[in-house]
Amino acid sequence: MDQPVFYKDIARLPSQLREQWKKACQEELEALRKCKVFELADLPPSHKAIRNCWVFTTKSDSHKKARLVAKGFSQVEGIDFDQIFSPVVRYESICLLLVAAALERWYIKGLNVKSAFLYRHLDKEIYMEQPEGFKIHGQEQKVLRLRQAIYGLKQAALAWWKELLTSMGKIGFEHSQSDAGIFIHKASNGDIIVAMIYVDNSSFMGNNATLVKEKKKAFMGI
Repeated sequence: MDQPVFYKDIARLPSQLREQWKKACQEELEALRKCKVFELADLPPSHKAIRNCWVFTTKSDSHKKARLVAKGFSQVEGIDFDQIFSPVVRYESICLLLVAAALERWYIKGLNVKSAFLYRHLDKEIYMEQPEGFKIHGQEQKVLRLRQAIYGLKQAALAWWKELLTSMGKIGFEHSQSDAGIFIHKASNGDIIVAMIYVDNSSFMGNNATLVKEKKKAFMGI
């Protein structure tokens, strides 16, 4: 076994693999800290900390990836979350726009948003247990106060969607009323840029290659 299923499995691996997986966990925690996803706090008497787990994957280039995921099933509706539905672009819209882009010889650029769910502040007071293997010495009784969404939370996808709507508006895109995953930018000279968004994957396309690149860069910089 080269890839652990649970964090405790790491201890059974050869020393070199063990260090690689622990490093992957540390990189994940550092990314969360950099995004200010959580802060160490005392658990208020009126709250219950939700649980979490580590999810491990090995990329095609053999890079080890660890993801800290909240166990959303332990959340309580009405206390930890309200709405959870998040719209995505329709399959029919994707097919139609790709055909149109091919016929019009539009320029297309793809983009994947790394750690997309970490960019939206939560509107609920949520606490989570410290991750296995990385509890702070001397403060093991404390928990993590989640300031932003994290993978596994029931409202994570919706939180990202709300952030997306705001971000796209800032760079000049209007939200399509017929499809929740389509955004359109109309330049003053008549050029049109269309963005298709499916969770954290997106495509920018249009008749002006320079403008497509500019809008993609602006989106990445938000």
